[in-house]
Amino acid sequence: MDTIGRVINLATERNLSLFRLSQICDVPYSTLKNAEKRGSQLAVATIEKICDSLDISMSDFFKE
Repeated sequence: MDTIGRVINLATERNLSLFRLSQICDVPYSTLKNAEKRGSQLAVATIEKICDSLDISMSDFFKE
């Protein structure tokens, strides 16, 4: 699964920029932006922070 793509979709659904999402989730913006540029995956701990901040479960995050 493309985790950064999923994060971008979730942010877009909530009308949030990646920068604003990083502030809400207390995740460095550079972490999200670098993952987007490189096409890399996010760490589980980062995904957990994002899920907690967006009030979704990990299983909802990984549903396709």
